[in-house]
Amino acid sequence: MLGVLAGTIGVLQAAEALKEILGIGTSLAGRLLVYDALEMSFRTVKVPKNKQCHLCGPNPTITQLLDYEISCTLPPPGK
Repeated sequence: MLGVLAGTIGVLQAAEALKEILGIGTSLAGRLLVYDALEMSFRTVKVPKNKQCHLCGPNPTITQLLDYEISCTLPPPGK
């Protein structure tokens, strides 16, 4: 992997994060940005929502953040 490639994608991610935080511009939510470094081109692909997603589906089962520091030190269930 080219070092510049990681830098380019990092800058794009930072710009997208700022847009989300500030609520400006057009979000990439629901789309995938594809970058071709050899051709120096970008394209977006629409990504449909997964209706079975445990986080954002119609019936989410993940509803709160988990404290991994605590949960990683606990014994497995049933032991």
